[in-house]
Amino acid sequence: MRLELDQLTDDPSERAAFERICAALSAGPVDLDDDAPPADLWDRIAAGLRTENPVGAGPTVTSLAERREARSAPGRTGRTLLAVAAAVLVVAALGAVLFNRASSGGTELVASTNLDLLAGGGSGDAELVRSERGVTLRVDVSGLSPAETADFYELWLLAPDGSNPQSLTKFDQTDGVVEVLLPDDLSTTEFPVVDISEELDDGDTTHSGKSILRGQLA
Repeated sequence: MRLELDQLTDDPSERAAFERICAALSAGPVDLDDDAPPADLWDRIAAGLRTENPVGAGPTVTSLAERREARSAPGRTGRTLLAVAAAVLVVAALGAVLFNRASSGGTELVASTNLDLLAGGGSGDAELVRSERGVTLRVDVSGLSPAETADFYELWLLAPDGSNPQSLTKFDQTDGVVEVLLPDDLSTTEFPVVDISEELDDGDTTHSGKSILRGQLA
């Protein structure tokens, strides 16, 4: 009978009522072969129920919300609220990271420099940017003019001492952004100096030695 009561309910008041009913039923022998129950069976059951709920008191009704609250461990609500608050903060932080990535186009500024004027005229600055595509060098020039007559400009990366120039691209614009995706095997640690030179279309692919703007990435 104990196993059956545990399966029926875990409410203490309900279990007590069942216990009293069972006690009333076990107060005297019951002949299961007899078609009629003992004459005082229902009196004993009624007496057990009256003990649980005295006359005039009415049945005790417990709401579902009260039962849930009674079964909750102490401090459970507080821990639940803290867990919810922590989850909200995590979501907010993740949203901020994703927003920053989206607003910046998923790029990271690695290094930059202002380009010093060496000859001719104009100004410029350079940025080294990392993205999903790889590492890109962006050079923004303004009012660029050669020191001497030239056919085009050329963008280079040089070693810190100005030696071993690495050609990146040729261009002829005097204003605007020149952007180059760097080869994976070209290290800006080994070649950190950005150089713009004036060049002649004479078939010579080496640096002319006539630099207009130059600056070192940092």
